[in-house]
Amino acid sequence: MNLHEITDTSVSARTQLTKPAKTLLSVNGLNGLGLNLSSLFINVYWYKLTQDMSITLLFTLVSYVAWLPAFALAGWFSKRFSRKSAIVIGTITQLAFYGVVLLYGEQSAHWIPELGLLYGVGAGFYWLGINVLTVKLTSPSNRDWFNGANGMIGSITGMLGPLLAGWTVSTTPDRIGYPLVFGAAFLCFLLSMLASFQLPDETSRKPFQVRSMLGILRHAEWRRLTFSFVALAFREGVLSAAIGLWVFVSTQSEGTTGQFAFLTTMLSVVSFYVVGRFAQKYHYRGLLAVGTTLFSLSMVGISIHMNQSTLLLYGIMDAISRPIFDTPFNTLAYNYVNQFDLGGKISTELVVWREFALSVGRISSVGMLVMLYKWTDPELTLVLFLGMIFLVGLLPLLLVWKVASAKS
Repeated sequence: MNLHEITDTSVSARTQLTKPAKTLLSVNGLNGLGLNLSSLFINVYWYKLTQDMSITLLFTLVSYVAWLPAFALAGWFSKRFSRKSAIVIGTITQLAFYGVVLLYGEQSAHWIPELGLLYGVGAGFYWLGINVLTVKLTSPSNRDWFNGANGMIGSITGMLGPLLAGWTVSTTPDRIGYPLVFGAAFLCFLLSMLASFQLPDETSRKPFQVRSMLGILRHAEWRRLTFSFVALAFREGVLSAAIGLWVFVSTQSEGTTGQFAFLTTMLSVVSFYVVGRFAQKYHYRGLLAVGTTLFSLSMVGISIHMNQSTLLLYGIMDAISRPIFDTPFNTLAYNYVNQFDLGGKISTELVVWREFALSVGRISSVGMLVMLYKWTDPELTLVLFLGMIFLVGLLPLLLVWKVASAKS
């Protein structure tokens, strides 16, 4: 066998996915399309009705708070029953959320905390199922490609969803446009749920091993990853919740807000594909460093003065840097789950622990932003808050540098 054939075989092995893994990509793609059609504009919808940023962000905060116990409960449920049941329960709850929004319309703004609770429970169940099955249905040899393909699909739906939603809302009256968008999201979640029935139905009757899960913390690598999860979620949780609202407040246009999402996520498609297709283990440290540097630079403009230009610059640089960092980082995280899961016995528990750390970061940062808007003058305090986000954004690289080196 010559060098060209060996290279082709190696690339083929890294890019070959099983049928269940491909089904998981379709489930997540449909769910992602529903989220990207609606998640940005549900916040815009409620902001237009309330004109209160703190109330609108309260939805995100409550959903994050509900997400964590739901995620843990879903972990216990998937250990005791079917692994795919968490995904099914999650999509049914998401369907219920959009059903309530469609039923109550503008009156839904009076139920923002309760709807946040419902949304968080659905998201917690759904993402537990996705994370567990990602570990189960992929292997270290093809996980880079799976994560890259998953990220590319997410970028495509993130590009098309807000663009279509923004165009729909901006060209029709609010009483028609928003229900159309939320109805389309409802349909996507329904299709995602139906596709999830095609996933392998592995029945489990195993206990949820809390003590074993906590015991893994004796490993320095897992402790470093835990703290990096917190820091990463502190940064990304608040920005993912607020950036779309800031763009809308700056432009006062749903159409422009959708175009912003289209432009920025279009760059992510290319970035996710290139990283997922060609990244090797010996690239990890370099990719993590480049991704962190670009993201940090993207924060400078909006930290000094937030306007349409600095928001656009942030969006472009974030779209490029996030896949460069996230793909190797997520692969490292899943690989360490495989390493420490005691031969698959506690893989679900480690995924739950990862989500616990992520939730601590999300809840902390979004909670701080809600308090900032509610009890301070954002003109004075937002700059300091964004500066803190900038500094925290550097921590994941510092924490996983040795971890990435060990896996290179």
